[in-house]
Amino acid sequence: MKPDFSGEWILDRQASTLSPAAAAFDSGVMRIDHREPVFAFQIKMVAGGKSVEHAGEGRVSDGREVAGEGIVTSLCWDGDALVFTFREPQWTMSFRYELLEKGRRLRAVEQLRGAGRDQDNVWVYDRR
Repeated sequence: MKPDFSGEWILDRQASTLSPAAAAFDSGVMRIDHREPVFAFQIKMVAGGKSVEHAGEGRVSDGREVAGEGIVTSLCWDGDALVFTFREPQWTMSFRYELLEKGRRLRAVEQLRGAGRDQDNVWVYDRR
């Protein structure tokens, strides 16, 4: 049985390891609704009092690539981790989501390559 990532997750900034490009983020909340194989998320991150929000609805964890608005996305399982990939001609970004500590923590390992913005980040969230 695959893990269920559903819940509200609060960024643990101290436990996270962020590149200089992401270091300004000091707080964040991610809400995940995961009903295998469908995955949806909303995230709000705050840096210096300014918020950045993103959302993704109805992603399916079958590994199929889906094109839309110049970006190709895919979501697939790698063991007990979910890997979410965004790709456009100039760059690729991936997040590897894993549950830790019996589901009390979520780790999102981010890798961004291309467009002169290469970075690696490890975001750690606690379940609310």
